[in-house]
Amino acid sequence: MRPAFLLALAVLPTLALAQSARAASTPAPAQDAFSELFDTACMRHVGAPARLQALMDANGLAPLPPAEAATLLQGQSGVAWMVPLASGRYAVSWADDGTCTVYAEKADAAVVQKGFARLVQAAPKPLQVRSLPGRGPLSADQVAIQYGWATPGQGALQVRFRLVTRQAADAGVQAMASVTPGQAMREQKAPAP
Repeated sequence: MRPAFLLALAVLPTLALAQSARAASTPAPAQDAFSELFDTACMRHVGAPARLQALMDANGLAPLPPAEAATLLQGQSGVAWMVPLASGRYAVSWADDGTCTVYAEKADAAVVQKGFARLVQAAPKPLQVRSLPGRGPLSADQVAIQYGWATPGQGALQVRFRLVTRQAADAGVQAMASVTPGQAMREQKAPAP
């Protein structure tokens, strides 16, 4: 998959200022730009598409045209934005099933995996982190990592996290992280494209 990373948009000066209950209680250590974007755009807005839309609007980001967003949404309906930062070109998508995904055109797999694990391990109380088996099939240069957050004693996950990294220099996307909320964590309405 090769998303249209060629759009030029304004840098996001206020993206890091987004607030959330989880972030307020957990000071974030310095991390890579991919993990910071995943935290700011997706983790802080789990199940809250209207808040994510407001964040993107506040940063002057318009949704991608439907044809370009379709590549990122992989056949689902939803909305997507290009997010160029000083460190590279990224994209964020929100699918109507509540899945928020961040894509990086270029990323250091080891750094991204460490940042992703650090974010997921900071589950808000009383949720507990569960390591989940990766889903396939994947190519030889891909690594998939999955976690979930669940209430102690409950089988259903409240939130599912997935990271896929690729080492190939010619890969259109070298890192993709997503978060999908359980039904109890979803707002009723997704953002309009």
